[in-house]
Amino acid sequence: SFARHRIAAAAAAAPRRAHASIMGSVFGKITEEQPEYAVVPSTTGGTEYEVRKYAPCCVIETTYASARGMVRGDQGGSFMRLAGYIGVLRKPENEKKEKISMTAPVFMQPAESADATKFTMQFVLPKSKFPNGAADAPKPTDANVRVLDVGERWMAVRRFAGRMNEELIAKESAVLKSAIERDGLVRVVKHTDVAQYAGYNPPWTPGMMRTNEVMYEIVWPA
Repeated sequence: SFARHRIAAAAAAAPRRAHASIMGSVFGKITEEQPEYAVVPSTTGGTEYEVRKYAPCCVIETTYASARGMVRGDQGGSFMRLAGYIGVLRKPENEKKEKISMTAPVFMQPAESADATKFTMQFVLPKSKFPNGAADAPKPTDANVRVLDVGERWMAVRRFAGRMNEELIAKESAVLKSAIERDGLVRVVKHTDVAQYAGYNPPWTPGMMRTNEVMYEIVWPA
């Protein structure tokens, strides 16, 4: 399962972490580098969501198929393909054999495809290590892993707690979609109502202490 692979990957990295950091992750503390963004001052959103302006970043990405939804299917295999690139549980599967730090969150989203069973998973590469993005990052040795630059973008983001499952993500996505439509915001991708999902915590973090987000890219200024 996806959770089992996350546990194995995190356990492999654990000897390199301080005990306090591990304990912090149990209580939901996020210590990994995250993509840069600024919250856009807005009169819309209230407590339902916030609008963020994300800086350009570089990601590694892989595609998976799941007839049962975004968080059921080959997520475990997809996670391990990306983890292999950065050198978790194995020698780094990139041309430089270079170990790369894990970041947060892990992103999952519908693929840019008419096939509703295709999804992508992404890790953001640390900007502190690769300031020029894909031009700096080593090429993957696995043909199913891609390195790509993601441009500046505006996202409507809803944060929530709980253990990741299809039903919870659908519920929170519906709240977000309804709120941004009420406020007159326009989604960039309209062929699917499935939001991008961001998960920040290892599997052992209790549900009530987990940080999850659903997000839609929007046209901004509105």
